[in-house]
Amino acid sequence: GLADIYRIPDDRKRAAVLLFLGANATGRGDKDVINLGNALARSGFVAMFNWSPTMGLQHNIDPKEIENLVWAFQYLESLDFVDQERVGMGGFSVGASFAMVAAADPRIRDDVVFVSSFGGYYDMRDVILQIASRSRFYRGQQEPWEVDRLTWLVFANELIESLDDPAERRLFTRRFVRDEPVSDEELEGLSSQAQIVRRLLEGTTLEEAEALFQRLPNDFRQEMARVSPSAYISNIEARLMIMHDQGDLLIPAAESRRLVDALESRGNFRYTETEVFEHVRPGGGGEVWLLVKEAAKLYGHMYGIIDIAR
Repeated sequence: GLADIYRIPDDRKRAAVLLFLGANATGRGDKDVINLGNALARSGFVAMFNWSPTMGLQHNIDPKEIENLVWAFQYLESLDFVDQERVGMGGFSVGASFAMVAAADPRIRDDVVFVSSFGGYYDMRDVILQIASRSRFYRGQQEPWEVDRLTWLVFANELIESLDDPAERRLFTRRFVRDEPVSDEELEGLSSQAQIVRRLLEGTTLEEAEALFQRLPNDFRQEMARVSPSAYISNIEARLMIMHDQGDLLIPAAESRRLVDALESRGNFRYTETEVFEHVRPGGGGEVWLLVKEAAKLYGHMYGIIDIAR
């Protein structure tokens, strides 16, 4: 594995956090990543960023990264300058969901003090249905959703990889990932499996998307369940710090709301919705009163994490 560690270089044992940026992650040299690492170090944390060569560069979801996060947490916990009683995990977008799944692993479950989730998803099946139907849904309400290009690329790559025929995978990559022209003749004679994937990629109703999802290969559906916090939420012992932007175009805020609904009986969590982020990065403007209000909400949320390092 590859990771960067930000810390104050002294002999003091400090609280630590393992961070995962997930799919479509920016590079190690991104200024926001560096600023976050430095800010966490100045606040008293040892901050370790886990990098994925597959998810970060190829716009896909790699379930093996959950195992890598478990190993990375164990490594971080073992370092001489880390206080083993104060180690947590965090992530952004898909990385947040992977962090929650890893935190449920019995090898580290009792050692993870907190998990910070910013802009994550709760159930990958629901995410797929929302992308395919171009709509967001929550508690029986459904509204149109213009899917962000980055989210679309991950969705398309995952569905295309489920196809058995290499020729159909290449054809769909040209058509749906690279936006290259494909003739009607090339689309004739598709397998039944490819026809299902094509219908989901071209867009359909929520009801049809649900029916089509059930016809996808069982291995694919099981893999989507393996990367969904919904399948592990009862096994997470850590305190969950959850944040999501209301207008998130990459992952609907309804995903975090469903996560919070599942946690109501368990407790030991905090949920904050914001209005000034663009997915997981600070937005470019807004009314002064809104910025002040959101800054106060953000401070209250982050204080619960930073206080661990004191």
